[in-house]
Amino acid sequence: MKYLIDWDHWDLTGYQQEKAKLLHRFNQETATFLKNNSFHDGEVISINLLNQANGETKDPTIVKMEINHPNGGRYEIQWKHVRKFSIDYDITRNVYANQPNRIAFGGRRGLDAWGYDELLPLSKRKLQHEIFLFSETTIIIHFTTLMIRKIKA
Repeated sequence: MKYLIDWDHWDLTGYQQEKAKLLHRFNQETATFLKNNSFHDGEVISINLLNQANGETKDPTIVKMEINHPNGGRYEIQWKHVRKFSIDYDITRNVYANQPNRIAFGGRRGLDAWGYDELLPLSKRKLQHEIFLFSETTIIIHFTTLMIRKIKA
């Protein structure tokens, strides 16, 4: 993370300015969502990694995530032309601050909710999306195309 380093070090204004410079890279629905909303507190339902290799397409990997938004809708996020996908899920890190040996909620929340994220440029075409979940899980995706769409009201 560059702007949202941890709970004590946030440059939200700097990040909003950086994100605004990227909105032209997305379709209208995705850009509007990113400008006006976030997935903070959204419940991660699924993460799927698809390999659509056909011997011709460059970077044929797609990551899909379904998330229940706090507004009640369900969304699908797709990262296309993925060059890097990393997830470091370890339920034993999701502990209470005052009880470091006790897994939060007895581990019943799994990946848990979306905490915060940063979308940053890597180059003129490639972007990086770093997502921090409340389970202390970090997801990092390097990609070319991001699409967000509402799939259920």
